[in-house]
Amino acid sequence: MIPFRPSKISAVIFTAFTAAILLTGCSAAAGAKNSDQENGTEWFNDSFDSGKMAAYDAFRAGAERPFDSEPIPIKDKTGTVIEISVSDLAAAYQGFLYDHPEVFWLSSSYNYRVSGNKGGEEMADAVSVIPVAGDEDELDAMKREFESAAEDYLQIVSDVKGDKEKAKILYDGLADVIEYEEEALYDGARLNEHTAYGAVCQKRAVCDGIALAYKYYLDRCGIRCILIPGTSEGASHVWNTVFWDGKWHETDLTWDTVSEGKNEGQYFDLTTEEMSKDHEREKEGIALMVPLAD
Repeated sequence: MIPFRPSKISAVIFTAFTAAILLTGCSAAAGAKNSDQENGTEWFNDSFDSGKMAAYDAFRAGAERPFDSEPIPIKDKTGTVIEISVSDLAAAYQGFLYDHPEVFWLSSSYNYRVSGNKGGEEMADAVSVIPVAGDEDELDAMKREFESAAEDYLQIVSDVKGDKEKAKILYDGLADVIEYEEEALYDGARLNEHTAYGAVCQKRAVCDGIALAYKYYLDRCGIRCILIPGTSEGASHVWNTVFWDGKWHETDLTWDTVSEGKNEGQYFDLTTEEMSKDHEREKEGIALMVPLAD
């Protein structure tokens, strides 16, 4: 898991799409906020307070125009610019990326404008995003590649009935084709491996990219899925919890991808207690917003 790296910008002057493909059995991920909330794909945004929601919306605006040079003010529902602590800002950005795996073109780093200090913590009132693509043409090409690869893969569940059955087929298929790219953990220039694009298009990723790709496919099928940040065997890690048959079920596609029993689903459909034998959720931040799997 790559950490979220904010960067400061001047307090005065800057000196940090959704695929619309329809398939039988799985539909396109919603782009508008209200649709996302109805479909349950914006779990973290729905769990945030008003300040984090305002920052989330600013990052959403940045994702829609990632190459703009102007900062995006953080505004409340009335349109008034507000301040938010940099720690809350980091949570909002992490929640946005975890809610939106289809927005694969954003770096884990972002910029924020310092607006003051309250209680010893910096405050921010504007943000900007950092795209992984070099320009609009490169980004458009990546989007087309992503859409095409996702459409092809989702065909494997086009005639499948039942959320658990779809989740298992998608899980096993990804475990079979994705290669865990450990080198990306130590090379800060290899950003794609931390995104759904790396897993969907390049078939190479690390835990966050793998978990984001799995969520993306489940979102497309209307199956609720949330990323869980934490640790496994002492290392930073991300895995998923998935909702079917009225309950949450934890899964760790990364561990099934790298294990010798590859594609056997050893980490599919576990309770939180079962997953906790070698996984531990973060004890603060957005991990506290993720429901337990009983």
